Amino acid sequence: MSSSSTKSWIVVCVSDTHQKHRQLSDRLKTTHSGDILIHAGDMTNFSRGAQPFEDFDQWLKELPFRYKLVVGGNHETITNVDLNYGIVLKNKEIIIDNCLRIYGVSWRPVGDSSWSDIPLNSHIVITHNPPFAHNDSHSDLEFKLKSRLDKVRPLLSVFGHIHADYGVYQQEAGVLLVNAASSPMSPSQPLNDPLKFKISIDENGVGTIEHLG
Repeated sequence: MSSSSTKSWIVVCVSDTHQKHRQLSDRLKTTHSGDILIHAGDMTNFSRGAQPFEDFDQWLKELPFRYKLVVGGNHETITNVDLNYGIVLKNKEIIIDNCLRIYGVSWRPVGDSSWSDIPLNSHIVITHNPPFAHNDSHSDLEFKLKSRLDKVRPLLSVFGHIHADYGVYQQEAGVLLVNAASSPMSPSQPLNDPLKFKISIDENGVGTIEHLG
């Protein structure tokens, strides 16, 4: 974070690591290090026991980020997951440095289509569900998420789930959409690079975002 009247953070996004998170260790400690790590769900592979979560938690401990934020994905069959070295956002807001507002939502199945809980003053919104037009299901759930993002207009919307859509997209309302899915389409390929951004908020509360790679 910067020390001037404008506060800045380096935000790094991953998702859908499916128990291969350690493939990202070197990158997250060097070229893709930062202040805030976001994992947008699917850290496991439908695992029912505690061991995969314990390994993921230990991995988080090893990473040099001030904040490590996690939401659950559709592969997380244990819904009451808690971490010692990360913050699980379950329909919850965290405010960093009395300034940066981040809201996280775990996976919502089709039929649970309300996104009205996402605060209008959010700077970053984290979901596992993709918004409409950035997925291959085009359900009412994703359409309503996109509609809510159009109203909230966060600086950054981070999600995953659809591995083929990994990348950064600009939405019509000016929202930067980030599909941070780390797993490539072929399981034999290495994980995709984390996606890195600089977010700044000035003394008037005006925010800007820069894609760093």
